[in-house]
Amino acid sequence: GDRVNLGFVAETERQVEAHLTSHLDRLPPQDEKSRAIVGVMRDDEARHADMAEAAGALPLPRPVRDLMHATAGVMKAVAYRL
Repeated sequence: GDRVNLGFVAETERQVEAHLTSHLDRLPPQDEKSRAIVGVMRDDEARHADMAEAAGALPLPRPVRDLMHATAGVMKAVAYRL
């Protein structure tokens, strides 16, 4: 249903937000342009998650969130190697 779908949206956005935060943590402080771009992207993802939650997203069970995280890790590893 819609609430479960919104739960997936919210979780996806939260995981992307965390991924972008890790990029920010690795960017040099003097790279202000890149930091600004990634910061805006991260803030957009957080806002999307907030909107999904406000619209009634059901929190996903921990095993589902963990599986999503693991799958994203595989996709990032493959993308890095291509």
